[in-house]
Amino acid sequence: MKSGIILLMVVTIFLACSGFVQAADVEKGDVQITALSPNMSLDEFQALWEKEGKTPEGSVRCLIIAVLETVKEENPDGKKMWGMVLAKDYVDKNGEPDSTQRLAVDQFSRVVKGTNFRGGIAASYLGGKPANGYASSYDAKVVVDENNTRRSDNEVKLFVRSGGKDNPSPVLLKRNKDGYWKVFEYSSLFTGVKPVENNDF
Repeated sequence: MKSGIILLMVVTIFLACSGFVQAADVEKGDVQITALSPNMSLDEFQALWEKEGKTPEGSVRCLIIAVLETVKEENPDGKKMWGMVLAKDYVDKNGEPDSTQRLAVDQFSRVVKGTNFRGGIAASYLGGKPANGYASSYDAKVVVDENNTRRSDNEVKLFVRSGGKDNPSPVLLKRNKDGYWKVFEYSSLFTGVKPVENNDF
């Protein structure tokens, strides 16, 4: 009996180490995401979007990840990820943000003073703040200020907290016929954040 239990434990450990048993997987067809990390493939992002895009908070989280993939990681598919989250009116024939989104791309691309990478503004919504040099995690959830947020069945104005701003930023989303929350207005998301303090003086 005891040897049977030991054998079962050994097999389980072997399978886990071999990648056959994976906890917390997100599946889409044959695509599995075991951890959310930079340099995602387009298929991995689509799997995430199909899961997260059914809630306004999840949609905003996907937007921020797509922005980071585009401006920080320079992922060649980053803009296609970005386009998945936006309303169709703001997406070109290639599935990327169209010319009306140029300001958003430019502003999110700025380098926050005291950092050495582009995308610090976006990082501030996923755990980044001046104290940690705007280090972020794709596994972080967006934090919503419910006191200001307005919700109805098919339209939501979320007020999202940033680690680098004193006030939350509004984002307007609408639910489409397939049940996904598409981003319509998010200009406040890419306004400036506090610099990283440098005490080397």
